[in-house]
Amino acid sequence: MTDAGTRKKLLIVERKLMHNRGHHHTQISALSMLLPDHDMKFVAGEAYDGFMGDAAGKLTTRSIKLSKLRSRLQFGNVFEQLGAASGAVKARHMFKLPFSAFGRLLAEICGSLSLGPDDLVVVPTADLDTLESAVELEAILKDKAPRICLRFLNSELGDRNEKIRAKRLNAVLAKVSPNVFLFTETEELASYFRNDFNMPVEGGFYLPCSMPIAPPRAAVVKGDRFRLGVFGEPRLEKGSARLAGIVAALAELAKTGSVRPMDFVIQGSAADFREGGVYGALQKFQEGNGSVFVSPQHNRISPEEFERLFRSVDAVLLPYEKAIYSLQGSGVVQDAVAAHKPVIHTEGMSMMAFLSHGNGVSATTDWEFAEAILRVANDPLEFEQGTARAAAYFQDVLAANPLLRVVETPAHDRQPGS
Repeated sequence: MTDAGTRKKLLIVERKLMHNRGHHHTQISALSMLLPDHDMKFVAGEAYDGFMGDAAGKLTTRSIKLSKLRSRLQFGNVFEQLGAASGAVKARHMFKLPFSAFGRLLAEICGSLSLGPDDLVVVPTADLDTLESAVELEAILKDKAPRICLRFLNSELGDRNEKIRAKRLNAVLAKVSPNVFLFTETEELASYFRNDFNMPVEGGFYLPCSMPIAPPRAAVVKGDRFRLGVFGEPRLEKGSARLAGIVAALAELAKTGSVRPMDFVIQGSAADFREGGVYGALQKFQEGNGSVFVSPQHNRISPEEFERLFRSVDAVLLPYEKAIYSLQGSGVVQDAVAAHKPVIHTEGMSMMAFLSHGNGVSATTDWEFAEAILRVANDPLEFEQGTARAAAYFQDVLAANPLLRVVETPAHDRQPGS
């Protein structure tokens, strides 16, 4: 058994960790459980409120803005360079723009925690700022640098300017050493980065989100209504704006025959459900419209309340936009698989390895989504074995996390500056 004096150290860097909601705090817990023989510390965002205890450091928004100015000066067109130069003058940093957003700060934190080559830095929500910071961290610490593992979740990498993003990525990849390990969640995103940027990245780095993997159990009817869950903050890429069309299509379809009452359990703010809000058109269904109902749920609830709400639904609806979700993954998919819930999803979205066990139904148009909902509602037993197979697959994926191979391989001797 490893004693406290020789235990390896794990530093988790999560810039978006601020409050007790969302998936960011669950990634910290999941990594800590995945590596129980490591002493864990974490770095949070500037607005972190302390709900998980003391952070080893906080990443400031100012340093990230200064790094963005530098990238515009270096890779932007003439107008972008002029704008960045003006911004740098206003920030009084014309000649002192940082090489990266927080590489130097991370080096100081690693030094204060005495991290070395056998220790580990993991960034579960990485982007281009993180990758550039990892390169600077290595340049500063040289042969004393810990191994660095970055997990990318989407193709934008935190920079919406496609031309600058490509130039930044190509430039920093030329400086990445073998001591920096690059991962994605989905295999689809990994293939994109490998094919388009020759990026040495591996897919399959999944971590459980809000729901623990439940044991298999028989499908049961929870009530008269079939409850369909729509979870998380409403966003354009999640298909929130088209939800009214899907509900209306289901209401029309329900008129053609005797169907079980349908209850859409939808998270959002009060403003989202008022006139003019993204869900404003659903107002007429809140009191029930025929056999279709809408039950608004608050979008700011505790993790415990979220878990109870998630378990209360019969299926999960994901009308996500394929333009975004054909590459990036969804924590709601993982939660649905872990909780043995059938998933009605956009055809062509990513994470098909999770959705192809007889636990998912795909759709494209609003009418197809309505038909898929009725199919699941009319015969929930059809999906019982499929949801169990999907949960078992998820369990295997977590056990084969590629991060474990990094940990189990002894750190290589490296020359300074390698």
